[in-house]
Amino acid sequence: MDHELPPPGPMNYNDSEEIIRLLKRLIPFALTKIDKLLVSKLDPEDIVQSVFRNFFTALQKGNFKPASWEEMWYLLAKMTIWKCKSKLEFYLSQARDVRIEKPFDDKDDLSTDSLILDEKLILEESLDLVMIKLGDENKKKVFCLILQGQSPAEIAEELGISKRTVERFKNDIDEILTLEINHGF
Repeated sequence: MDHELPPPGPMNYNDSEEIIRLLKRLIPFALTKIDKLLVSKLDPEDIVQSVFRNFFTALQKGNFKPASWEEMWYLLAKMTIWKCKSKLEFYLSQARDVRIEKPFDDKDDLSTDSLILDEKLILEESLDLVMIKLGDENKKKVFCLILQGQSPAEIAEELGISKRTVERFKNDIDEILTLEINHGF
């Protein structure tokens, strides 16, 4: 990673190499400024992109004009710190407070084993209704394979049909599901 200071001298905003060097230097800097509570929620690259967008917008409006690369770095660093603090305030606001979030636990798994009996029955009946409405055996197979998480390419290969046919069946399945959901099964 390049940690050299920018060259002294007049600014040339068209010097893409220097802009990229500042960008690459600012990303790890942003990571150090993101509060530990937010590390899983924020991407330092997103922060830096937002800072650059705001910087160049303000630059075009004439709000400031750094005289050197060093001054530009200082402005970008300050803006990055401000953006990280702003995000912390956002995520600590009453409705979104990350401090009260409960970490995902295997015991909280939302598999069908954790569903109560009535929910299991409703799910089974709903799937049976969809299967009946599908009619075509290949559509039923495609539906089952989709539920298992297979991609259209994998399904096409397994069933010996074209990917386009799988996509068409998938669209038919989506239509049936949308109709059934809108009508409450």
